[in-house]
Amino acid sequence: MNDFYHLAPIAGPQEDSRQILEILAAIGKGTLANDLRLLNYYQSIPVNYGAKVETIERDAVELSVNQQQAVVMHIEKQTFLKSSHFPQDVLAAVSYVNVDKCVAIVTKFAYAVVRAERRQFVRVEVKERVEGTFSAPEVTLAGTLNDISIGGVAIAGDIPNPPENGLEGSVRLAIPGGPFEIPARLLRVIQTGGRSLAICETRPDPRTEKAISQYIFQRQVEIIRELKDSIF
Repeated sequence: MNDFYHLAPIAGPQEDSRQILEILAAIGKGTLANDLRLLNYYQSIPVNYGAKVETIERDAVELSVNQQQAVVMHIEKQTFLKSSHFPQDVLAAVSYVNVDKCVAIVTKFAYAVVRAERRQFVRVEVKERVEGTFSAPEVTLAGTLNDISIGGVAIAGDIPNPPENGLEGSVRLAIPGGPFEIPARLLRVIQTGGRSLAICETRPDPRTEKAISQYIFQRQVEIIRELKDSIF
């Protein structure tokens, strides 16, 4: 299961792709207004800029894109296309990117629902080692913080025997100003990239929420700076 989106076909893969290409061709010719925007997530931070259709050859579409978008497209090898002319958002594979010229070629189109946009809270990935633990009666899941939002965390660790979903307990986080002990509920344990992630819903008090907000803001600043540094 992908954490950011799920495919949502309408008329079947081939017909959906044909329809998407027709809409993009009309945008490129100017018969439809160009409100095309691209969406990527860089370490869970949305990167969303406008784009222009330059050429279409078979099922490959050349786009003029923002330079920051180009960097993330090069890293992720995919992007979401958003336009009022689509019945819903479109997922596309990125087959070529030239960051210096701000050009990208996208292909393999499919309708999708971007789950990440429906999140209630901003989430950021954590790069430095931050210890995190979920505890409940007779259960302790210890590891490092993978990502964090005001309303939840994901703790990466070795969890060979995951406990039942919905377990009530608490999360202990060693973020600046802490450590903090936060009431939490274990939503699920998933396997990704050869490791286990304990996904927890948290209910921080005002003091803890302020510390988490400050930590998230600082991580956003670092992530945006890292993205800009990768261009220059």
